[in-house]
Amino acid sequence: MPHMQHSHCTDRHPTQKCAENTGNRRFKLRQAWRKSRRRTPVNDRPRSPLLGWRSALNLLWTMLLTLPALGAPPCEQLLTVQLTDAHIEQAQYVDTPAPHCKATGLIGGKIGFSIWLPSPEHWNRHFLMGGAGGFVREEDNHALQFAGQDVLARGYVTASSDTGHRGEGLDNSWALNDWEAIVNYGHLGMHRTVVTSKEVIAQYYGARPTKSFFIGCSNGGRQALHEAQRYPQDFDGIIAGAPALDFTGVTASFLNVTKHLYPSADAPFISTISAQDRQLLRSGIVAQCDGLDGVQDGIVQNPNACRFDITTLGCSHRGSKPCLSDEQLKAIQSIYTGPRDTQGRPLHQGFPFGAEDIDQNGWGTWLTDGLSPGDPSQITTAAYAFGVNFMRHFVYHDPSWRHVDFNADTFDKDTKAISAIVDATDPNLSAFRAQGGKLLLFHGWSDAALSANMTSDYVRRVYETDATAQNDVRLFMLPGVLHCSGGPGPWLVNWVQTLEDWHASGVAPNELSAGFADQSGTRKLCAWPLNARLAEGDENTSEAYRCE
Repeated sequence: MPHMQHSHCTDRHPTQKCAENTGNRRFKLRQAWRKSRRRTPVNDRPRSPLLGWRSALNLLWTMLLTLPALGAPPCEQLLTVQLTDAHIEQAQYVDTPAPHCKATGLIGGKIGFSIWLPSPEHWNRHFLMGGAGGFVREEDNHALQFAGQDVLARGYVTASSDTGHRGEGLDNSWALNDWEAIVNYGHLGMHRTVVTSKEVIAQYYGARPTKSFFIGCSNGGRQALHEAQRYPQDFDGIIAGAPALDFTGVTASFLNVTKHLYPSADAPFISTISAQDRQLLRSGIVAQCDGLDGVQDGIVQNPNACRFDITTLGCSHRGSKPCLSDEQLKAIQSIYTGPRDTQGRPLHQGFPFGAEDIDQNGWGTWLTDGLSPGDPSQITTAAYAFGVNFMRHFVYHDPSWRHVDFNADTFDKDTKAISAIVDATDPNLSAFRAQGGKLLLFHGWSDAALSANMTSDYVRRVYETDATAQNDVRLFMLPGVLHCSGGPGPWLVNWVQTLEDWHASGVAPNELSAGFADQSGTRKLCAWPLNARLAEGDENTSEAYRCE
């Protein structure tokens, strides 16, 4: 991306003047063309032996409209916008997946952001902000990931934020002894990017967006809930998928699982649970609970309704059959019950049944086998990477801290300060709802990264805080779906269109139809706490199910 000279408007009211220049460029071209037509004597008008004067001018005007530098505010003009404690560093025209301008800039000297702007004639007057996953990498835009690459073709302006640091999704070493970076990551960096993006939109198009929406999953879902709770005026509607809303609780869960599966402080690090053990566990769960929704399809519709007893797989019950040792049963139980202190008090929700036998994005990646299994010199599970690094760089600021040092009895006290910054657990959404805000949540039941019980428990507390919140807050649980997407369950839903329709009509969605990624057919999704059950008809059509 080439670097371009930065210039400034010098009028007395630069912001207003720049906006006027931006919004009126094409209008002035059209007016000049019309004026030249009125003043040209009939006998002096140009004639073309092929097209005639009118066709020639129409052709010229069409050519002007197709040139991004003439028919629309040129992308370079983004370099002249006047922003509050921010500036655009680069801007360029991009023709795929749809013609647009892309600009990158810096807020407060540290927060990097990118913004994608369709041509003015294609802008739908809406802004769709994208969240970012993990510990955030540059240009991780969930609007482009989870709403589809046609976001720009559909006319949305979209933006992303690195929340104030440079790194990859699992790296958070930038947080070590840097509380400003932590606050920016926690919530402030995203909010400042939203405010700045709206300033860019106003000056580039000469108008502010009529609707502003947000979509994010995982950490992006946590960012979404921070927006609803801390900055209720930022968005008209928010989509929060599998939100890591209780970030410190998730950390406790990751450390609890890691400590049980890798009890040794020294290498070799060999997981207590093998892939074969996971397959045995999953087969027992499916055998007992698969058909609870009236369909035998390998998908447990509502895992919390499954009453499978994992001790029946213990060696004392199985004889010569494949079985699980007491140590293995204890490790598995730690996943389902969640972390607890020595008094039995829970620090976080346990995982529901799901994804036990799945490697990629299932138990294998997140909990038991690691991102690169087979290396006994290090623990490479995502749970270890997130949990240990969070304690090292966010909580204790001690790079030598180890997973075996996890102390459930002091965890809440040790994480109290950081919890106030990163956790998005406030169930009072009255300010967001008062200005017409709609919150749409979804979570895969088989998510092995973030417990689906965390999200349903949050929505339960929202409803308990104010029963009328059901008009503005809806959660859809996705059976058989992994973290954010994937898995054997149906997860293809147009969440943005669902939110748009809800906000426009005021009618909250009770049922949705979801497609599969690798097979035909659809299934019904029911607004929590209801679940779909086969009534009659083709089991591969959502119409055959009812919510109960």
